[in-house]
Amino acid sequence: MQQKKQLSLFDLSMIVVSLVIGMGIFRTPVNVAAKAQIPELFYLAWFIGGFVAFCGALTYAEIGSRYPVTGGYYKIFSKAYHPSICFCH
Repeated sequence: MQQKKQLSLFDLSMIVVSLVIGMGIFRTPVNVAAKAQIPELFYLAWFIGGFVAFCGALTYAEIGSRYPVTGGYYKIFSKAYHPSICFCH
């Protein structure tokens, strides 16, 4: 007896989520370019956004290198603020 191939609710929800994210990625630059009206301003916005994302990635990497344990980022928040902030025990 051969098993019937069927998508589960999880499979379908992941397809919908990926479509929404994918369409947002391809549609947002068009909207930003239309509002900017100047190519230099459009590229400047992308450059600034990329720089901010890069700084965030470096910050995250620095935290990981300073406290190299599993869940280090959450452990830092637990010690710096309060365990309820990071849901640590």
